[in-house]
Amino acid sequence: MESTFTMTAGGVPVGSYDAEFVGVEPFEEHNEQYGPAVMLKWRITAGEHEGAEASRICSKKFSPKSTLAKLAVALKGGAIAPGESFSFDAVVGTRGSLLVEQTDSGSTRVATFIRRA
Repeated sequence: MESTFTMTAGGVPVGSYDAEFVGVEPFEEHNEQYGPAVMLKWRITAGEHEGAEASRICSKKFSPKSTLAKLAVALKGGAIAPGESFSFDAVVGTRGSLLVEQTDSGSTRVATFIRRA
């Protein structure tokens, strides 16, 4: 009997990657259960997984504590003031370091992004 196994999961493996933000799109798969959401996407730009995409599904809630707003601040490279509008289209092409984490279900997702200066 074989005793060595390789873990499989959806998405890019857990780790840190050089990446470029490629955009945001609506995510409607579980709207009835969780409410309106969007998917933010990055493309890995170097290494073994170059060209692969990593993503994060977020509630459309845009408040200081929301994941969507935290990723917007990271992409912008600075704070977003109360009342200020933010467009993800304006930061397409932004490069930096992406941290990918494992979820409870075994797939992976973007945990955070650090914009390259």
